[in-house]
Amino acid sequence: MRDDIYALAFLIGDVIMIVGGYWAGWKFIKQYRNYLLGIEWFIIATSGVNFLVWALRFPEDKEAGQASLQYSVAFFLDAFSRSVGITLLLVVGFMAVTHRYKSSIAVDAVIFTVGIGAGLYLGQSKFQDHVDDAGHHILHPGPATIYLVVNLLTLIFLLYLTKRLWDIGATKVGIATLLVSLAATGIALIYDFFPFPDAVDPLEDRPLFYALALTVWGLQMITYLFAYRALHDHNVRTGPEPAHRGAGAAR
Repeated sequence: MRDDIYALAFLIGDVIMIVGGYWAGWKFIKQYRNYLLGIEWFIIATSGVNFLVWALRFPEDKEAGQASLQYSVAFFLDAFSRSVGITLLLVVGFMAVTHRYKSSIAVDAVIFTVGIGAGLYLGQSKFQDHVDDAGHHILHPGPATIYLVVNLLTLIFLLYLTKRLWDIGATKVGIATLLVSLAATGIALIYDFFPFPDAVDPLEDRPLFYALALTVWGLQMITYLFAYRALHDHNVRTGPEPAHRGAGAAR
C-alpha cells in the first residue's frame, strides 16, 4: 500500500512539473519574449518527461536503469538546472523586470554554454546518485557544496524579488514566491545533506523525496511566472516597460 501511495505521489509531482514547465515556459516566450526563462522552463519539463519514462521503463531492474542513457541524461539535465539554470539563468532572466536589463544573444549563449559545461562536469557518473552496501545515500561533497552555494546566492535574489512584489502591492504572489523559494532551498538541503531516514523513505529509490521535490519544482515554475507577470504589468503601468506585452522582455 505504501509503495502504491509513493508511486502515485511521484506521478502527481512529476506531472505538475512537466505541465507547469511547458505551460509557463511557453508563456515566457510567447507573451514576454524571454527566451532565457522560457527555454530553461522547457528544459526542466523535458527533464521531468525523461524521469517519468525512465521510471516506467525500469520499475524493478535498477542496475539496467542506472546503465541506461536516460539515467545519464537525467543527471545532466539535473546538474544543468541546479548549477546554472535555476540560479544564474533565473536571475539574469528576471532582471528584465527588476532592472530593465535585456540580455543580448551573446550573453544568453555564454550562460547556456556555462550551463552545458557545468552539466557535463557535475553530471558525471562518479557524481551520480549511488548507495553504499548498506543502502545509504553517498554524499559527494564537492558537487553538493556547489549546488548549495549557488542555491543560497539565488535565494538572496529571490528574497529581493519578494520584497519588490510586496512593495508593488502583489502581496499574495510575493508570499507564494517566498514560500516556494524557501521550500526549494529545503529540498536542496535534503537532496544532498539530510536525506530522509530509512523508516520514512527507502533511500535507494527515494520515492517520497522525489515526490516532494518534483512538486516543489513544479510550483516554482508556475509561481515565478506569476511573479514575473506582476512585475512586468507594474512596469507597464508606471512607464519603464513598453505597453505592448510581447516587447517587454529579454531582447
